Amino acid sequence: MPEQPNRPPLLEIRDLSLSFHQQEQVAVDRVSLSITQGSTLGLVGASGAGKSSIARAILQLVKPDSGEIFFKGKDVHRMNPQDLKFCRQRIQLVFQEPSASLSPRRTVEQTLLEPLQHFDIGDTNSRYEKVLHILDTVGLDQSALQRYPHQFSSGQQQRIAIARALITNPELLIADEAVASLDVSIQAQILQLIQKLQQDFGITFLFISHDLAVIRQIADEVAVMYQGQLLEHSSADQFFSEPAHPYSKTLLSFAQGKAPVHRPDDKRYLERSRRKAVNSSACLFAGFCPDKMQICEQAEPAMHDVQHKYQDALEPHCVKCHLYNEVNTHDF
Repeated sequence: MPEQPNRPPLLEIRDLSLSFHQQEQVAVDRVSLSITQGSTLGLVGASGAGKSSIARAILQLVKPDSGEIFFKGKDVHRMNPQDLKFCRQRIQLVFQEPSASLSPRRTVEQTLLEPLQHFDIGDTNSRYEKVLHILDTVGLDQSALQRYPHQFSSGQQQRIAIARALITNPELLIADEAVASLDVSIQAQILQLIQKLQQDFGITFLFISHDLAVIRQIADEVAVMYQGQLLEHSSADQFFSEPAHPYSKTLLSFAQGKAPVHRPDDKRYLERSRRKAVNSSACLFAGFCPDKMQICEQAEPAMHDVQHKYQDALEPHCVKCHLYNEVNTHDF
């Protein structure tokens, strides 16, 4: 997977698989990803692609069927209690709906003090000072401390949610559709805040979104999910200038207002694809791919490194598609 040279990944996922047995549905299928420290990985795909399931596995909210997740070189599912507590302190999550993630019965002060108390960070005085500092960091003042979530706008609520995530000094922040519920002007403010936090504190972000305009603004790398599988992973510049996988091209066409043959998030489209994939070794996207070849319905493609013949400085670019079999890679 793409990785900046001489910088070890903060988070590494190897062959992760996760299924929901009651629904008989594979949510994540042999996904491998890495995120370099201090960078932002945009994880994109339609609803049901497996993006949030990966986040839940990283946070250990669900147990994967197979595969490994390493944080700072340690397997999160084999950590001793002390390392596990440290890991949970250093990986935090910002939810999509701040009004649902903030307790209506807790003041802002209580909300921000709770993580500090849970992780035994500081004493009474230093905790209060830290709360004030974090509020200032996210653009809120001391008057917010004794107020309740319903007394704030949606944008202010998301700032509080971000403050709660930041207060434990995380190294990895997972933002799961963190701006999807906000209007455009507030969305822009929150994205600017996130970018500033990364510049000031060097936080690593896993930014999950279906909105490619948001991903283009904030991500250093892009990973594309489809029906639980990783189809493409590249730098953001490379993805938006030369997407390799036909599904990625479909997503971009739709985001740009063009009309692909099928909406990439259409429920009937996704369900038909899911049914075709059951007990099949074919490419998941074969039924809708404009570039389909005979082999696409006979064998699952492998992940390939794409070579861009017009580039002088090559950036790693991986794609799971038969178009980029060894015989075809030099033709891109």
